[in-house]
Amino acid sequence: MKKTLLIGMVTAALVCAFALPSLYAVDAPSDMVLKVPAGAKSTKSPVNFSHKGHAAIDCAKCHHTWDGKAAIKKCDSEGCHIDVSKEGKKKPTSFYSAFHAKKDNSCVGCHKAMKKAKKNTGPTKCGDCHPKK
Repeated sequence: MKKTLLIGMVTAALVCAFALPSLYAVDAPSDMVLKVPAGAKSTKSPVNFSHKGHAAIDCAKCHHTWDGKAAIKKCDSEGCHIDVSKEGKKKPTSFYSAFHAKKDNSCVGCHKAMKKAKKNTGPTKCGDCHPKK
């Protein structure tokens, strides 16, 4: 009886350890190009972005409105970073601020915070993300 119980518990533990994480896996693209949305004027080149390179970061840090269940929306989706005007550049609802704000849930903010903490990080200068056209 004890042997059967032990085998059952070990089997349950293995199922939990290997099967459950796959239920919560997000099918994120490995590499993508970030471009300004329609209606916005771009002064810099598009940015090559690697989801794979950011796999250690919790998705919700950048996708701050994601509930962990529904499909992840793009930054310029309705209700998020939809302001593409030059005047609204510094507003939290601007597309520009989604990537450049000084808060640590934007690309620039996170990279600069990591650099300040002397951790390995990505680029912090404009030309490093936006190569010359």
